[in-house]
Order: sequence, then structure tokens, then C-alpha cells
Amino acid sequence: MTVFSRGDVTTMNAKDLPPTDLLYNDDPYAAECEASVIAASGDDLVLDRTVFYPEGGGQAADSGTLNGIPVHRLERVTISERSTPEGIPIPLESTVVHTVPDHGLVAGDRAHLVLDWERRYANMKMHTAAHLLFAATREFLEEEGQSAVTKGCQIEGASARFDFRADIGTEAIAGIERRVRELAQSGLEAHVESADNGLRTWHLGEIEIPCGGTHVRSMTELDGEPHVKRRRKGAGLTRLYIALT
Repeated sequence: MTVFSRGDVTTMNAKDLPPTDLLYNDDPYAAECEASVIAASGDDLVLDRTVFYPEGGGQAADSGTLNGIPVHRLERVTISERSTPEGIPIPLESTVVHTVPDHGLVAGDRAHLVLDWERRYANMKMHTAAHLLFAATREFLEEEGQSAVTKGCQIEGASARFDFRADIGTEAIAGIERRVRELAQSGLEAHVESADNGLRTWHLGEIEIPCGGTHVRSMTELDGEPHVKRRRKGAGLTRLYIALT
């Protein structure tokens, strides 16, 4: 049995563990699954498969239970990754560490995983809305002769934000918001495709965005009206927020 400790879980020794089968990549609507324990140490477990999304790419981690016990933490240990044309690293294979206090399991045991579906679905809808914000802002910046380069993002529950490395004035927000609403009300279906190099790309009509997160399949699943707000974060840096209300 491979055994690890919390302080020792690094990209280097994680390569000694098999990558976790990330079920949400093929079906983000799967809310539970059965899995086998690959390794156990203290409260930490590595499983052969999981429905839980660990924090990454700006999207907050899932929550839920393992054999009826609340999962305390999810940690993604990247085994391999590739960069998008914009230089953004995207994990291709990962080992997911599930921290579950007093789980009582050893390697070879079976585990039943159940998502907090309400939280997952809210994150799926908000991640999709975040893509609409990025796409609308990218269109605006390209019209201005600028590139849509981001410093970071955060996606969770009822809101999301992007930090764009660009000066986006207050006067631009109404137009960006109109474009976001147009996309949100389009009724279009979205899907994710995997390239030969392993990169996953989100598609909506002609819009393509590299992403390994979870999203809804149709714009009809988005609740409420999208609202966009702006905050200046310094010279050459603008934070845009989106919420569905």
C-alpha cells in the first residue's frame, strides 16, 4: 500500500500514485459514485475515482460526504499539465486527496461519495456565467486592440470575478453586460471537447475557452439576469464581477 502524509503530498511523490479518474470531466451532473481506496494515511485518502471537484482554475471546491462523513478538504496534486496558447497552465492528470476525519478506511476498502449537489450546481451555473463575462470582455478588448489577459479569477456560488490586465473604463460596462445577457438568453447548448494533447475546451457557438471546470449544458439553466460590475485594481488592472440576480 502506498502511504503518504499531508506535508509530503507534492507533485514529485504524487507521481507514485495513479491519477484519479475525475468523473466530472465526462459527466458534471453525476452526484454520487462508488470508489476504491488506493492509499490512506491519517484523515487523508486517495481514491481510484471521484465525483468531487477540487479547487482549481478559480472554481471553488465541492463539498459532500464519503460514507456519510463530511469531506473536510479536497486537494488537487497535479501530475501533468499543458499550457494554453495564452500560457495558462491546465492540469491534465491529477491525484485528488480527500481529507475525511475519522474515516476508518484502508487501501482496498470501498467508499460511497455523495456531492452537495446544490453547491455543485450553483458553481456550474456561475462558472458558465463567468465564461460569458470573459467572452464578452474579450470581444470588447479585441475591438480596442487589446488582448484579454487575466491575472486571476474566483468562481463560487452566486458570483464570479476576473482580474483583467487592461484598463476597462466605466463606460464599457453597459456594453459588456448587454453582450453577456445576449449570450445568457441565447438558449444555446454548450459542450466541452478534449484535444489530442489532453486540453479541454468549452464551446458555446463560435466561442472557445480552454477550461477543465464544470459547467451547465444549456444557457436555459442559468437563473436570473446577469449583472456586471467594475472595480479598478491599479494601473493596467481591472476587476470585473458577475452575478445572476
